[in-house]
Amino acid sequence: MKKYLTLVLSFLFLLGCEDDFLDESNPNTMTPDQFWQSEADALSAIVGAYSPLSNIFCHGRIFTGITQVLSDAVRQQGDFSYGASIFNLQPAQGNSHRNGWEEYWKVIFRANNVLEFVPNIEMDNSNKDNILGEALFLRGYAYFNLVHYFQNIPLVTSPAKSLEETQQPQVEPSLVYDQIKADLTSAISKLPNTWSDDNKGRVTSGSAAGLLGKIHLVLGEYSNAATELKKVIDGTYGSYELDPDYSNNFKESGDNNIESLFEIQFDNTGAWTAGWGADVPSTARYYSYVNDLSRTAVNSWVLDLFLEEATIDGEIDPRAYSTIVWDYPGAKFYGVDFTEKYSNELKDNAKHSVSAKYSFPNLNAKTPAMNTEAVNKKIIRYADVLLMYAEAENEANGPTNGAYNAINEVRNRAKMADLTPGLTKDQFREKVRRERVLELTLEDMRQIDLMRWGQYPQRIIDNPDFRNGELFYVQGREYFPIPQVEVDTNPNIVQNPGY
Repeated sequence: MKKYLTLVLSFLFLLGCEDDFLDESNPNTMTPDQFWQSEADALSAIVGAYSPLSNIFCHGRIFTGITQVLSDAVRQQGDFSYGASIFNLQPAQGNSHRNGWEEYWKVIFRANNVLEFVPNIEMDNSNKDNILGEALFLRGYAYFNLVHYFQNIPLVTSPAKSLEETQQPQVEPSLVYDQIKADLTSAISKLPNTWSDDNKGRVTSGSAAGLLGKIHLVLGEYSNAATELKKVIDGTYGSYELDPDYSNNFKESGDNNIESLFEIQFDNTGAWTAGWGADVPSTARYYSYVNDLSRTAVNSWVLDLFLEEATIDGEIDPRAYSTIVWDYPGAKFYGVDFTEKYSNELKDNAKHSVSAKYSFPNLNAKTPAMNTEAVNKKIIRYADVLLMYAEAENEANGPTNGAYNAINEVRNRAKMADLTPGLTKDQFREKVRRERVLELTLEDMRQIDLMRWGQYPQRIIDNPDFRNGELFYVQGREYFPIPQVEVDTNPNIVQNPGY
């Protein structure tokens, strides 16, 4: 899949409309009836639907940055994300929530065009199903991010045929979630379990099943979540297992590894310009956010949690060294002793730690630059599937053997002792929640977890030391504002409460 990132076209049928949508035609612009002719067109279109996810305004940097700082695990990191961390985003603000809104709507728009036009192309039926399945997954994934972070959004499932049709009203969030579940269910039946090596990174039936299980979990549909996630564990959608080396998940050597169900593909082949969001052929897509992660302070409770329980060998949980750097013996920050770099922060025996995930400052002498890093960003890992299943199974049926087996598989990789059977449902729930911190911190999942557990934003409000500044929270600001340009141009859009 990485090779296809350099082939993305800026064509993207900027209007999926009828021939008479405009009176004047542009001889330099390809219209839908000219484009949707061949299997090659269908392939170009689905690659284009993936494209917004990897540019710098979405997972490449900006939107990832503002969603990461919503977590209780981290403090301020960079000027563009600080407002989000203290609930002070402004509707008209640039380089912020608006970027994610725009990029996810691009994904939906492009997926809708694929779903509208590809069925009419004469091509191999299996390849057609696969491409339609990819479009369904991408639409479902984009809608999940929009409804989770913005809550009140329109629901659009077909290309607009007129200007009026582009001005859709917001709908109840439950309707969006219903569409997401329908899209992912259909995607599972159309997607392959695996792709050839040349196509690694394209979503699979396992990708869709893992995301569907997560959606059920977010909605508190625990029995359905457990059922779907168990299919992934049982190999219904292909074989997944934990990478023996936990840290490999966050290095280029671990891109599209045995643990990955879905990840954002980055590629440093070509020029830097595409990193700033354009669909430009033969240009690179960098994971620029790694540069920000290298400067991210981690709240002390995360280190405390890592130090609470030793491995079966009496050592510190090895996941700690791949997640954070603190003042352990020999710790470095890009070639400088950690205690020297952070001497002021460590005065008076204060604790201080910084992010290590994806950036590995203790192992590298040079700080990652925005235009160098091409490691993929993991979105759904098998470890997450195991922990989600353990949680869902416990909520639906109590701590069954299956729930214990799932969480212990994750713990065993880290050389942590098995949880001993006999825990109550409440005790097991807390064990799973603790394990999610140890396994998944700095992977942009924590705020989603806190939201579905009913602990956000109170967890931040009750702990002002988690932030470097005054909080501006008022009711409603647990969600992002609708970008002001949408409110100004669509009479059917109403601003979110609190803004």
